Amino acid sequence: MMYEKDIPPAKVTTFLPADHPYLVFIFSYNEGAKLATQLSKFPVSNRAFDIMLGDDGSTDNSISQDLTEKFRIRGVVRLTRNMGLSANIKAGLNWYFQENRYRGVVMMNGNDKDGPEAIPHFLDKLSAGYDYVQGSRFIQGGEASNTPPLRYWAIRFIHAPLFSLAARHWMTDTTNGYRAFSSRFLSDPRVHIFQSAFQKYELEQYLAWKALRLGFKCCEMPVARRYPPPTAEANHSNFTKIKPGIGYWQMIKPILMLNLNRYR
Repeated sequence: MMYEKDIPPAKVTTFLPADHPYLVFIFSYNEGAKLATQLSKFPVSNRAFDIMLGDDGSTDNSISQDLTEKFRIRGVVRLTRNMGLSANIKAGLNWYFQENRYRGVVMMNGNDKDGPEAIPHFLDKLSAGYDYVQGSRFIQGGEASNTPPLRYWAIRFIHAPLFSLAARHWMTDTTNGYRAFSSRFLSDPRVHIFQSAFQKYELEQYLAWKALRLGFKCCEMPVARRYPPPTAEANHSNFTKIKPGIGYWQMIKPILMLNLNRYR
């Protein structure tokens, strides 16, 4: 059965040719200096991967020409307006499929919470034949720094158990966007990435669930997830873009839909 593809409107700008068999895709929205700080931790030369940025319609000029030149970014996929993380990822993967040259992709957020030191380990797993590699701060060797208590307990005792129930496979860090997928999995005809229902946080959950349920080779690996230290001046926006109330529902709804088998 053929399904209509929902591909968000986006402008693609490429600056450099493809140099490597693997891609790191960094997704961001109005991250300001955090994105530049994160990119400054990447090696500029002798990288084993290309870097693309996915911009969810930022208005703060955080992805400037100076930034892309300084950190040797291959290109930017920029949504025409702010639409949500899943829309951002869909636009990025649409470009990824059009390129049709990479063996796999590491996905991460551009909020300076994920360290690039884990990327070689993700690539080693992909090279070893894994199709879905989930970064986890909670397994041995992982690091969970300054995780807000509500976030910690919600992941450990609500989100992870519900996701694991849907996937029929125990996973420990199910909201962590630091993960990798093989092109073999992403291009499988049973994987329907461009569903119109995927706009906010649904697609990340769907891809992980689908890889596990279809029996692809999957694993977790330790990563660091570092939140900024709490201060008297810190507010909610310093830690996350998930809004209290509706944002929490947007995180929980996908795993309820997965348990009800509502996604193709």
